[in-house]
Amino acid sequence: MADILEGPRVRVTASQLAQYVGKPVCFVGRLEKIHQSGKFFFLSDGEGKNAVIELNSPLEEEISGVIEVVGRVTNQLNIMCSSYIQFKEDKNMFDLSLYNEALKIIHEFPEYYPFSTNV
Repeated sequence: MADILEGPRVRVTASQLAQYVGKPVCFVGRLEKIHQSGKFFFLSDGEGKNAVIELNSPLEEEISGVIEVVGRVTNQLNIMCSSYIQFKEDKNMFDLSLYNEALKIIHEFPEYYPFSTNV
């Protein structure tokens, strides 16, 4: 888990998960649903597509709104969560569609936005 939190992580949308199986990623989405077991939750990205976030143990706090997850993509195209952060939206709403547009640019021009330090 330490390698996921310390190393570079590519920012992805739900439709890009298949390209990063086994790799560390960062995913930002709006909470749609929490599974009754508390060990999964579902986030929608800026395109409205869902990603399943897996947890090692059930949630111990209430979560809501926009959440950034760091984890590794599983063979089932879920994200095994290493850490997550809830965005505070009390002053400004986070614009997921604008964030999605930024991700498109980042992925389109990797020479300007490298995901690792060995470029």
